[in-house]
Amino acid sequence: HMMDFVRAVGQELLEARPMELAIGNIVRRVLFIIREEYGSRLAAQLQEAGHEEDGRSGDGEGGGDGGSGAGSGAGFGGSGTAPAYTMQPSLQGMLASESGIKDYSRKVGGLMEVIMTEVNELVDELETVHESIMDQAVEHISEHTVVLTCGESRSVETFIQSAAKKRKFKVFVAESAPYYGGHRAARRLAEAGIDTTVISDAAVFALMPRVDKVLLATHTVMADGGLIAPSGAHVVALAAKTHSVPVVCVTGLFKLCPLYPHDLDEFNELTSPTAVLPYEEDQEVYESTEVLNPEYDYIPPELLDLYVTNTGGHQPNYIYRLLAECYHPEDHVL
Repeated sequence: HMMDFVRAVGQELLEARPMELAIGNIVRRVLFIIREEYGSRLAAQLQEAGHEEDGRSGDGEGGGDGGSGAGSGAGFGGSGTAPAYTMQPSLQGMLASESGIKDYSRKVGGLMEVIMTEVNELVDELETVHESIMDQAVEHISEHTVVLTCGESRSVETFIQSAAKKRKFKVFVAESAPYYGGHRAARRLAEAGIDTTVISDAAVFALMPRVDKVLLATHTVMADGGLIAPSGAHVVALAAKTHSVPVVCVTGLFKLCPLYPHDLDEFNELTSPTAVLPYEEDQEVYESTEVLNPEYDYIPPELLDLYVTNTGGHQPNYIYRLLAECYHPEDHVL
């Protein structure tokens, strides 16, 4: 049926780009929408059928209380209302997949229309995610503070630029070798009129005592509250922890992943070593040297203080609740 088709498309996309975990997140959101709308429409359909059954039973028995009760018992096993098929999770049931509907084969009228409406709302949410994050910038960056970030990220840059419209502050940007995304980010921030300084990655620890807040981007937010960030971010987070500087991650909820980082190698990949050690004619260097150039770092939740998302600020220990609001437990593994 519909969910099998959506899941199959998601699996095919993930096989093509296994490190783009946001693909799986969006597929899970769509599956959650299908489950939720199916449950809601099915409950309404059964409720309507129950009222019709009560009416027929009431007419047959003379409209008395006994006739109404008999009709309810025939329709719903003795209860006067339809079964609870809504998908709103309780605090106890959020981490258990036993609750909810198991059989989705029953036909429900008008389902496709409401699903498409919800999917269009999801598309609108994705298109406006950066604007929603920008609106919160002035709440997290104060006047005359010093902010440090590393590498380049559209979310972080728009966040800083939005705050700069009403605040005056200084920004340090770690260059994020070997690709030096920090150079490009610093250029864009300087062109926006923000006091920006590029620093080497080795200078992060020395400058951290002057910093008031660290802003980090993320590739994926994991289920334990940690995150997968571009390589080099872990060093920045460790330096901030040592000097008691708050670390804030700026991200959209579409990067929230229900998987746990049990095997960190599964959520990382090695890129070309030429960015670290350029290719030269002397092959002896390569024959005796192993060059590793990992793409990402894992930052555990104890090194993070806050996630600023398009739905507001959340602490890392609140991630489990966001997972329950976005994904169904049966869809965590596609």
